[in-house]
Amino acid sequence: MRLEYCRKKGKLDNRGSALVSVLVITTFITIIATTMLYMAAMNYQQKQTDYQNKQSFYGAEKALDEFKSILVSDVQDAYLYAYNETSKNFLWRKDDLTAYFQESFMNALNEKWKERVDDVTAADISGLQSIASMNDGQKKLLLAVRNVMEDAEETEYNDCAKYFYKIDSYGLYEDAAGAKKFALKGIQVKCTSGNYTTFLYTDICLEPPSVNWQTGFADATGATQEKAWETIAFTDCVYYVNWHRADYDERDNYNTDLGNPAS
Repeated sequence: MRLEYCRKKGKLDNRGSALVSVLVITTFITIIATTMLYMAAMNYQQKQTDYQNKQSFYGAEKALDEFKSILVSDVQDAYLYAYNETSKNFLWRKDDLTAYFQESFMNALNEKWKERVDDVTAADISGLQSIASMNDGQKKLLLAVRNVMEDAEETEYNDCAKYFYKIDSYGLYEDAAGAKKFALKGIQVKCTSGNYTTFLYTDICLEPPSVNWQTGFADATGATQEKAWETIAFTDCVYYVNWHRADYDERDNYNTDLGNPAS
């Protein structure tokens, strides 16, 4: 009888083992589920941050590229003006046609942008007074760039105007070799997507296309042949210089050297 009682008592002592096993397994599953949920949340957050990062970068880059395409149109207009001017003075300037063409091209670009900046009034820039470290000339230039974007026929350009927030200067620059180029210097663009902001900094230079003013050439027999028509890639005449990206505002520290200002 005592042996039977001990066996029954032993069985009674094991009654909580199943409950303990269930609690251990439940706790283990809960830990795994919590870990998986945490990893999924972190993965989503990383993807969201990456998406916002890409959106802000592509938004800023798109604004620059669309502005660059407008400058290509400026190059075409300046080319037509310079080509016509050089053709009208062909005999008078026959000894320096290339130099005369390039000078006319540069002057046309400079005058076009001078007119755009002059069209901006003091009343127009009054809303930009809160932007520190910008003088009135820079504010007028910034609004001139925004106006060009907003007035473009391509409507997708209009929304990108607001991404431009500072431009240091514009004009003609001359390098050590004496070569001239027109440039918009210190262009600064920023785009925000969610909590992420991308800053792009660059200069944009415009140069005249190469034009061969020779009207003909002599072949092997000595006969004069007409010059073939040239194909001009105007997109190659507009290019970025000192382009770089930042994740913080370098507005007051961005400075580049394009050469000496030319008259």
